[in-house]
Amino acid sequence: ATHGSDLGPPEAQFGQKCTTGSLLSTGSDNDANIYAKFRLPCHPALHRAAVGLAFLTNMEDGEEECREALARRGAVYRSMRDALLPLVLEPTERERMASMRERRAWDVADVVSRMLSRATLLQLPGVDGEVSTPAVVPLHERLAQCDARGENVKLIADDGDGGIELLLVATRDIEQGEDLTRDYTTAPRLVGDETEGALHLLLQFGLPPNAWH
Repeated sequence: ATHGSDLGPPEAQFGQKCTTGSLLSTGSDNDANIYAKFRLPCHPALHRAAVGLAFLTNMEDGEEECREALARRGAVYRSMRDALLPLVLEPTERERMASMRERRAWDVADVVSRMLSRATLLQLPGVDGEVSTPAVVPLHERLAQCDARGENVKLIADDGDGGIELLLVATRDIEQGEDLTRDYTTAPRLVGDETEGALHLLLQFGLPPNAWH
């Protein structure tokens, strides 16, 4: 639930027409106070997204946890938004009319969402054991979620003659036709994020239901 279209068709009440380009960039840190007088716990679009997440992930009585997880992502986005806006030199053209600043903000929201989905652990060169550091690696979010056997590949930083290279190395024999997998549950996450299972895998990485085992 990052892009506005995730909240239903354009005519849906409190759906994408109420989002500001992206769900991450919708609302504010003061939403609890702003919408309390309407007896809403937060921005209505955020509330609808939380209800949808709880339904999709089969979380009975999980609406509050979903809402808190979405609010946490929004707060992190807002904490870095103003510092990142000047780095967006040519903001993406959007269907919805918006100012240059708004378009830059939407691009920052998209980048933050991709950054979270690509967060992983990188094993450092020359270090004995399983000592790793957090890293953001493009395309690493395309790997499948591992099964009970564990991930079959891992990322290693190789300090070669031409500089440091990132290597995707097999951790065991990989059968013909088997997907390359990683363990998304061990990836770095936002401070304070305690979500587990389907909610964590869907919200941070966008993984489909067949990965929620």
